[in-house]
Amino acid sequence: MLNFTWHMDLPLSDGLIAVHHRAREIVVAWAGTHRYRALVTDMAVFPLPYISGTSIGVYGGFLDSVRGVIDAVARNLEQLMSEYPSYMVTFTGHSKGGAEAAISALDLVRRIEGLQSRARVWTFGEPRLGDKQFTALYNRRLGNVTYRVTSLADPVVVMPPKFLVDYCHHNTELWIMNEEGDIYVGQNHTDCLEDPRASSSIGFYDRSIQWHKNYLGLPPPDHANALFSW
Repeated sequence: MLNFTWHMDLPLSDGLIAVHHRAREIVVAWAGTHRYRALVTDMAVFPLPYISGTSIGVYGGFLDSVRGVIDAVARNLEQLMSEYPSYMVTFTGHSKGGAEAAISALDLVRRIEGLQSRARVWTFGEPRLGDKQFTALYNRRLGNVTYRVTSLADPVVVMPPKFLVDYCHHNTELWIMNEEGDIYVGQNHTDCLEDPRASSSIGFYDRSIQWHKNYLGLPPPDHANALFSW
């Protein structure tokens, strides 16, 4: 059951909140890059402070896109959590949407009473999101209930490159390690390390954008009728 949608132009983001009664689940889904203007968000890689007055750095473009709509998302989510107190809350998205899902989940567990115990996060093809301090904060709050799915040779999951900005991945990586769909569960870390046996084992020049656009044999739903997709 669809509850709320948003299509923001400045800062740009798209998404929805829906209720899946059979699964007893509230879903907060963020769309990936399917509008040309979203490339501006994708390219705004340099950090902004996640918490004002601190040095905790997070991907600036994604932080702006989340904060532009987070108040409306919070209001609708709180109402649904009150109406369905036994339902879990899942944050999800692909690519840009995966990054926004993770940031919004962290924002909202810090803001909404009772969400911490009900939240889980599933992202697909998510880029690196923030610095070592942000990653540590994320892992303390959500690392044990986050599943960061990476496809075999997806180049986006190793972006932005560390020579440009020293960002880290949060826990927990589920790497689709071959075309048969076998999954390797990445070993969690408490510092800015990535499991060398997971997605980071693939050389950059062996990667293809096709692996980013096809997860588990299915294209992301937001690519279906898009003028542009990434």
